[in-house]
Amino acid sequence: MKRVTTLFAILLPSLVVGSAHATEVGTYRSFGLGVQLFAPTALIGKLFVDRNNAFDFGFGFWGYGRCYDANGNPYPCNDYYDAYSFHFDYLYEEAIVDGVVRLDWHVGVGGRTAFHGYYRDKEGYRDFAMFGRVPVGLDLAFRRPRWLEAYLEIGPGLWVFPPLHFDIDVGLGARAYF
Repeated sequence: MKRVTTLFAILLPSLVVGSAHATEVGTYRSFGLGVQLFAPTALIGKLFVDRNNAFDFGFGFWGYGRCYDANGNPYPCNDYYDAYSFHFDYLYEEAIVDGVVRLDWHVGVGGRTAFHGYYRDKEGYRDFAMFGRVPVGLDLAFRRPRWLEAYLEIGPGLWVFPPLHFDIDVGLGARAYF
């Protein structure tokens, strides 16, 4: 019994240290590219500056438009629109679980610009809009493959140009890290 206890005491620290590096995302691999679905559907990227700080960016090419009623109140059109958007965010990220998988939460600040008919008001479609946002989300990095990350992000924010109103971006995506 004493041998088993000694062996366990020797192996336990190595098991704990080994599980701390379950994935290479954000440590050995700092740059990722991927795809996001929903608002907006986009090609996305993420660059880790260090383990807890990253820059997130994306090029959106599909989504749902914004319309305004006669009183100027916004509502989702639920019509396909062929607008394009670009977003850029600073993210602070911290681990919740770090074992066989790593589950991180993140919060950040950034913005999004939309081009080419993103929303429609009583005067017609507009070609440019700016959105300030505060993305909050969960990132799941895997042990196998060590280069893959899946995420869910909610980005509440404020359209600051041209009409001022509250909106929420929601994205579900995956990135491969290099």
